[in-house]
Amino acid sequence: MRLTLTRFACSALLATGLGASAVTAGELAGLNIGDHAPAFELKKQSGETVKLTELLKQGSVTVVFYRSADWCPFCQKHLIAMQAGLKDIKEAGLQLVAISYDSADVLGRFAAKRGIEFPLLSDPGSVTIKAWKLLNAEARGNSEGIPHPMTYVISKDGVIRAKLGHENYQTRHSVQELIGAAKSTNSK
Repeated sequence: MRLTLTRFACSALLATGLGASAVTAGELAGLNIGDHAPAFELKKQSGETVKLTELLKQGSVTVVFYRSADWCPFCQKHLIAMQAGLKDIKEAGLQLVAISYDSADVLGRFAAKRGIEFPLLSDPGSVTIKAWKLLNAEARGNSEGIPHPMTYVISKDGVIRAKLGHENYQTRHSVQELIGAAKSTNSK
């Protein structure tokens, strides 16, 4: 299974034009395939609490870590693309949540403006970001506490089955790449 996902990750990276700088998913920041996903309990844009343990009771979960819905245009575009493909994501048997260090108020404004229906989760102090080993230690000032952008597919048993990311924060996966990675893991 890991070989398939590694090949998939390299193919996705090569397709983006990264060529020789392409890396496998295991070489990117963060937890890796086969690791247990750290639990989280975070507020979504509406102020309600979302727990990973509760989501996993309903099935596989996709967790998208992103820099900011407030100021990162690459993140904003990616979140909008995920919303546009939300029906396909759900039909693939996945629940979708996204995590950043943004406040719930900032997330609420972005979600209302852009019609985002899936949970955007606020990680004050970047506690969850750190637990998933995604903290971008080079970020300073207003961007201190941001994660390296990364997406994980987690099976019902809490194990990471797929990891999608790129070395370049400006490059993000598509809905089709996400669904393809999820299908290749048989994590439904």
